[in-house]
Amino acid sequence: MGAERDERVEWRLFWAWNDADEESWLREMARQGWHLRRAALFRYVFDRGEPADIVYKLDYHVLARKDRGEYLGLFRAAGWEHVGEVASWHYFRTPATAGSDPDIFSDTASRVAKYTRLLLFLLILLPIFVNSLVTLLARPRPVEGGALPAILTGGKVAHVLLVGLWLYAVARIGVHIRRLQRGPRA
Repeated sequence: MGAERDERVEWRLFWAWNDADEESWLREMARQGWHLRRAALFRYVFDRGEPADIVYKLDYHVLARKDRGEYLGLFRAAGWEHVGEVASWHYFRTPATAGSDPDIFSDTASRVAKYTRLLLFLLILLPIFVNSLVTLLARPRPVEGGALPAILTGGKVAHVLLVGLWLYAVARIGVHIRRLQRGPRA
């Protein structure tokens, strides 16, 4: 019989513009001895280990299969371990060193580029969502005298909420990009 794995599963919701909060939370988990094994959508699996100060960083990058090796190789050469990927968000980690807080980005422009890639992805898909919502809303009304108004039938509410959330995400990421470009306030 093999040794049982001491694992912990956590469910957390982080928005794309709050990735620094997610990174901080992962670092705190490592300090408590819980090291990320894999992440999925809102789900994190940790292995029990020695408490350590591990820095986690996230990068958003949609990669073609042919570019994956080069991309990950650059991080590996810089001392970062690739922990996993969720919806084109790449999770990296490296031990913290005394007196420094390692980062995968060397400047503001590269941080802005990460969010710009994400914003572009959201903007490319936005017309598809809006078009499908308009098509759904334009469907003929169900049989008169139905118990629900037309807007509440056929998944319309879910669709409206999805498009609303998508628009909100586009706006929040745009604001986040502008804040990064302006720099820290004195």
